[in-house]
Amino acid sequence: MRDRDAGGAAPEHPSGGGAVPPPGPDSIESRCASRAPVPQNGRFPAGTVFGDWRLTAFIGRGGSGEVYCAEHIALGTPAAVKILSRAEDRAKERFAREAKLLAKMKSPAFPRFYAYGASGGVPYYAMELLEPGDPPADSGAVARFMLGVCSAVAELHSIGFVHRDIKPGNILWRSPSEPVLADLGLAREADVPGRPDLSRQGRPTVSGGAGTPGYGAPEQMERGEATAASDIHALGVLADTCFGGKPPRAWKRIIERATSSIPGRRYQTVRSLVRAIRWRNLPAFAMSVFAVSSAACAAVLCFSALRTPNRPAEQPLDEVEALRWRAMCSRGEIESVEERDEPVYPGRRYPAIVRRRTNRVEGIVVRLDAKTNVFAKPIRLKPGEYRIAGPGRLDADLSGPTGVVVRLKDCILNNMTEKPYPDNGIRYILEDGAYLNFARLDGGLPVKHVETGDGAENEIRFRGPTEIRSVRDLKLQSYREMGNMENAGNRPRYCSGN
Repeated sequence: MRDRDAGGAAPEHPSGGGAVPPPGPDSIESRCASRAPVPQNGRFPAGTVFGDWRLTAFIGRGGSGEVYCAEHIALGTPAAVKILSRAEDRAKERFAREAKLLAKMKSPAFPRFYAYGASGGVPYYAMELLEPGDPPADSGAVARFMLGVCSAVAELHSIGFVHRDIKPGNILWRSPSEPVLADLGLAREADVPGRPDLSRQGRPTVSGGAGTPGYGAPEQMERGEATAASDIHALGVLADTCFGGKPPRAWKRIIERATSSIPGRRYQTVRSLVRAIRWRNLPAFAMSVFAVSSAACAAVLCFSALRTPNRPAEQPLDEVEALRWRAMCSRGEIESVEERDEPVYPGRRYPAIVRRRTNRVEGIVVRLDAKTNVFAKPIRLKPGEYRIAGPGRLDADLSGPTGVVVRLKDCILNNMTEKPYPDNGIRYILEDGAYLNFARLDGGLPVKHVETGDGAENEIRFRGPTEIRSVRDLKLQSYREMGNMENAGNRPRYCSGN
């Protein structure tokens, strides 16, 4: 799936996404429908069968394989089938590792994996059929594009792998606003920074690099090192490519840091790069926002003092907190991914293809900075979707009626509410890296009001510690106690609310 010219040129889409080719005679969709090879003929003609898939057209050729349009023999569903073009055992091992890694990826920012197998001794795997396209050029569209690619890279890093070949040709499009990171052929486990000789055991150390010149970091291309910083370098070059090498001022400092020749000077995580992209315009308007907020707070304090001279001095802080809360909130699009299994054969549950559907709704996004945000007065949420995103910590009394959905991501929420269910109808969804602590409740949270998702770092507590580090320490202590117990029935209750 490396042949980005296979889909032909296309105009910029009005939604602000990349340039995705329309379904013309040269599009991937048209090639599949024609069931005939294009001029760049592959090794296998149309009609060749690989497992449950019948090849319909040739798409392109990469370093180790060829990609074809295909359709499922029984269901007629389209797919892209990648076929290994080399016969060496080492190439087969890498190809199997690539397929296995793609199967692990759950994010919609990767192609959906369908099947893996071999036909006549030739390995292949089937995946989602996507269109090539050009990256956007508008600053806002570039930001959305980069955040989508960064989400894929972050998931890859979270399981200890680096991509090593991030470039426009390896980014395909599911829709004009949904980029997908493809081609995991060069992905491998990350090295110890600066010490490729201390890489994962069982993998030989290489003296030369792999990747695409111009995108690969110096340490990757010259010494064969592969770390998260190497991918961040490629992400910086990708952003620079979107602007044709002439980024706006707000982007210039981000790109310069991401593409530094010294790995230690780059963003150390994809999360920190994402934060910089989201707040890229902050220096331009920070002072004006501060001035307006300060003037508004001063006016509120003066007005309150004149109207109620005998009122306690701390009461006007209610208005100040309201201003702070509004400053943290912004209306935006909230995404959620719904998964379902679609049987390959009617009437059978397995084998099945995992279908993912991305739902998008308008809601309120509450962004926390990397510190503790405390609100002394209760906050009553209105029905709707909310997402509280970190990194940061929020200590507040949150409550709301039925119909309020609060999504937590990469943050700590110490909810100080004393309202038990059903008086408090908020439904919580812990997406990833979230810690939810009901500091003044002993339990009673219905199962239907909480969803923990797939995040391994999610935690829910009642009257628990205010910091996630303390929770982890308690867990370790509980594990030690469990190991010393003779009677398994006396297992300590280290996870409150169970």
